Amino acid sequence: MAPISLSAARRLLGAAGLALLAAGLTGCAGMSEQTAAAAFVAPGKFEFYNCDDIARYAQATRKRRTELEQVMARSAQGPGGEFVNAIAYRTEYLQVRGELDLLEKTAADKHCASQSQWSSARALF
Repeated sequence: MAPISLSAARRLLGAAGLALLAAGLTGCAGMSEQTAAAAFVAPGKFEFYNCDDIARYAQATRKRRTELEQVMARSAQGPGGEFVNAIAYRTEYLQVRGELDLLEKTAADKHCASQSQWSSARALF
């Protein structure tokens, strides 16, 4: 067997690196959005918040989610926009979604009043 030249070895290593990168990215593609969102939030992050703090944080987080959705929609219209979204905004968007899910769960666990737009904030006895 003849020795491999330096340029052939470099090409072989480059091809192997690209194959590993592609394999890693395909693993991420199979992950659901819900799983990805939960991966960016520490469990128990809001355990020591009271109901008022949860409501304030949830309101600010919803506002940030709306801002991110608008920015992502605008950038998606341009060439390479989906790539920009994946690099610049996707991680923060998933983190915000995960925080909102955890805030809702924590509010339910603490029996906080619903912050739904359909609730009247009136108690029935």
